[in-house]
Parts: sequence; C-alpha cells; structure tokens
Amino acid sequence: MRFLIVLLLCLTSVLCKAQIKSGDLSGSWVAGKVNYLSGDDLPDENVLKYTYVKYTFTMPDKMYFSSVYHTLGSELLFELRGNKLLVKSSVGFVMNTLKIMELSKTKLVLVMADANGSLESPTAIRYTFYPEPLVQRSLALSPDDIYKIKGTDTVFNSSQKIYALFKGPDFSNYISYELSKMGIYVKTGALQATFIVNASGKADSLKIIQGINANYDKAYTKIFYAAQYKWEAATHNGKPVNVLMHQEKKYFKTDEVIPSFFNAQKANAAYEEKNYEVALYYYDLSLKDRPDDKENFYRRGVCRQQLGNLEGACSDWKKVQSLNSSLADALLAKYCR
Repeated sequence: MRFLIVLLLCLTSVLCKAQIKSGDLSGSWVAGKVNYLSGDDLPDENVLKYTYVKYTFTMPDKMYFSSVYHTLGSELLFELRGNKLLVKSSVGFVMNTLKIMELSKTKLVLVMADANGSLESPTAIRYTFYPEPLVQRSLALSPDDIYKIKGTDTVFNSSQKIYALFKGPDFSNYISYELSKMGIYVKTGALQATFIVNASGKADSLKIIQGINANYDKAYTKIFYAAQYKWEAATHNGKPVNVLMHQEKKYFKTDEVIPSFFNAQKANAAYEEKNYEVALYYYDLSLKDRPDDKENFYRRGVCRQQLGNLEGACSDWKKVQSLNSSLADALLAKYCR
C-alpha cells in the first residue's frame, strides 16, 4: 500500500520520474515569463518583470548568468541536490538556492525565494525558461533585421533573434583585460564600433564610429583583429549567417561614478518603499552623473507614471530603448502608443 501511494505521488510530478542530472540542464535557457508562485503577475514597477535573464549550463558543474542576449555573462558554478539548484561563486560559495519546479526538453521552471527566504511562499518569484533556440525561432524576422544585402549574401542586424557569440564570457571584458596588459587606461570617453561576424565565425570589417584617442583606437583595433577567430557564427533556421555586431565602451571619472552610485542606492531604497517622490529626486541626481544608466531611466519612468506624468514616463522608457535595451519595450507598447 505504501509503495502504491509513493508511486501515485511520483506519477503526478515530472521531477519524481527520474533523478535530475547536470546534462538535463545543458544549454542556454531564456526567461519567457516571470510571475509570483501564486500565479499572479508582477506589478509593472517590479523591474524583474521585464529584465532579460539567460542561464547557460555546461557540463559538468559550470553555468553562466547574463542579463543581455549577446554574451554568456558571469561564470558561476552549480550543484544539484534533489530538486534544488545551488548557484555558487567561482570559488564554491553558495550564492543562491533555487527550486526546480518543472524540467523538460522545452521548459525549465525555477522558483526564487521571497524576501523572507521562502521557496514556498505565494510571493516567491517563478521564472519560466525556454531553450534559447526555441525562443529565437518564435521571433519572426522583419526587414528591420537586415543590415544589407549584396548579391546572394545577407548581413543581419544583431538582436536577440540572431547574433554571433564570443567564445568567452564577455567580449567587452576581454577587450578591457587586453588593454590593461598593454598599459592602456582611460579615465573618460566613449567608443562606438561596429563589425561583421561572417558565416564562418570570422570577425572582420571593423569600423570605429566614435573613437577615444589615437593610442586607444589603435590598441583596440589590434586586440580586435587578434581575436577575430574567437567567435561562433550567428545562425538562422539552423544555418550560419553574417551578422553586424555593435560595441560600446564608456569610461567615467570617479567623481562621476561615486555620486551616481550613492544617489541610485538612495533612489532604489525609496522606490522599494513606493515613495516615488523621493525616488524621483534621487534618480534625477544619479542620471545627471550617469546619463547612460538604463535601469535608472526605467525606474524613473515608473516613478513619473505613478505620479501622473505619463508623458515623462514614456520619454524615459524611450531613452532606455535608445540605449539598446529592451527592458522598457513592454511598457512602451502598453502605455505609450
């Protein structure tokens, strides 16, 4: 009788059918929906609702976390204990524990504890992930996704739908590391560059749209071409294609970064308390020093919306979009038509 009860319980749970193994998680997973464990939607002011999240698992115990589509992101370790996923630092320190609620070849549901550390609370956050190739196939390409056509060759614009991947956690960090080895340091300035990764995975056709100075630009170019074979080609419908990639590197002085950081901390604290008047005041100060902070523009837009200034909110969310982020796209579509 006891055996039958256990068997019936297991039949109702996907996770009971087999022990979860590292290989079952292998690959890149993109969050398609984020809501409460109760099933209720997160409010628009909760930045987690629209934040891009990608987990990439590799054998046997390595994983990456990214909040942008075009990088693997931060390198981490993981461990499975039953239906618990332990996320660890690179030295093995447990940073987070997630509950695996559902796992199949086409879906991964993870639960993140609420503010009190409970994985069972109705207000725990439930992430529903899907394999990245499946997500990309669901996003139809449009004429805006094409950069240029020459003969039979098409070069696509990079986006979540189609992009080349650097063979490493982050191409920008790689550039910074190589620049430091060459003794190149910059206190302030911004670089804008484009390049094409062709169907064979070779990066070429570098164009520095906006440089920083002659020494920096020369060093950047040398590092770029030394790493031109460190790319995985973009694919469309299973076939490798050419894609135009973008890179932006910004440098700020300490007297710009530190005030912005502390003002953003104060703004975020007030935001969490729903004290939108105070949060708005500190976001204004923070953005004066760091006018490229996408999350601060997103949250300031929410503050403005909550205070009845929808036109100002839409202006902030459009700024987020102009900074090559999709964080505010859903709010723009919902409120700013």
